[in-house]
Amino acid sequence: MSEPGISTPVHDELSAALSLRDAISARSDEIEAGKMVPADLIQRLNEQGLFGLTIPAALGGAERSPLEVLALIEELAYADSAVAWCGMIYLTTAMSAAQLPEPHAASIYRPGVITAGATAPTGRARRVEGGLEVTGRWAWGSGSHHADWIVGGVMVEDSDDILRFPGGAPAVHIVYFEKSQVTLHDNWDPSGMRGTGSVDFEVENAFVPEGRWIVQGSGELNIDTPLYRFPFFGFFAACVAAIPLGIARRALDDFAELARGKATGRKSLAESSLTQMEYGQADAQSEAARHYLFSTVSEIWEDVAAGQSASQEQMRQLRLAATQSTMLAAAAVDKLYNAGGGTSLQGYCSLQRHFRDVHVATQHRMVSSGLLQLGGAMALLEDHPGSPQL
Repeated sequence: MSEPGISTPVHDELSAALSLRDAISARSDEIEAGKMVPADLIQRLNEQGLFGLTIPAALGGAERSPLEVLALIEELAYADSAVAWCGMIYLTTAMSAAQLPEPHAASIYRPGVITAGATAPTGRARRVEGGLEVTGRWAWGSGSHHADWIVGGVMVEDSDDILRFPGGAPAVHIVYFEKSQVTLHDNWDPSGMRGTGSVDFEVENAFVPEGRWIVQGSGELNIDTPLYRFPFFGFFAACVAAIPLGIARRALDDFAELARGKATGRKSLAESSLTQMEYGQADAQSEAARHYLFSTVSEIWEDVAAGQSASQEQMRQLRLAATQSTMLAAAAVDKLYNAGGGTSLQGYCSLQRHFRDVHVATQHRMVSSGLLQLGGAMALLEDHPGSPQL
């Protein structure tokens, strides 16, 4: 197995994740059975700084490059996909620190803080003296059990309508709740990614003081450094895609171990020419997925780090790369699962877990197949009035 490293230096946090790989993997059964990552494991990873890579340096965070963040998520996914999923949520949520007004950013994003939540605007807010009063319920609260602050997307009431941008689009506010304001529901029982603890969370008449929110899509930055100028939704999609990459790498190694030890007649499964072909194809799909995603992110990062803004074409390519890389990684896992035959079905075989987990990742809206259609439409209708944009 090749170690992560396409244009990504092995920074301190990645080294820590590599050193903890076996300790994380050893708890995968416990994580799945408990339907969340144990608090002590989250604490151990947090103490190594693994969730501070996207917190601004001005606030005491590591502020690593997008490639370094992707490499960390991929490595965590190799060790355990649920750990990686929670880490991905913590890392992408922390990107909002650069948009928060300074007093709130400094009070929330202290060293070791964890933020999680969901940005879908399923909450409702109204203006009250000194801030907003919010009521709502959100799905997909991955990792929220271990978060210090939890965010939720809301529509803000404005007379008989909601607050909107000048062009008419809703001005979705992402508000920060203290953990004590939030009720977590015990309703997470999926087929895959069982250990992510992606429960619903709810608030009722929760007070959010003035400015403890960001307005999605406003583009306003209070900390204006290259990481936070990188296209956020493309970065989010790339972070989601890094998890199938890690799952595929782990599936390749687990299948190789299985194939060398499983007999089919007088030969091992590894000696079968058909198995060798399937393994080679899965390996190629996994590597192609990784190179596509990492090279696209690298190209855009070079421009953004040099002070340029990402173009619409670069953003289109980034969304295509994240989506197609996810699909290629899932296809690689599928091929290995099928090649394992009846053994893949057994609860003791890790391939069945990789199969279930990777197909949860493919359902995420950031990497859904519809993004390929959007990318195609943007290219084909480039000169048409009202052509789609990212």
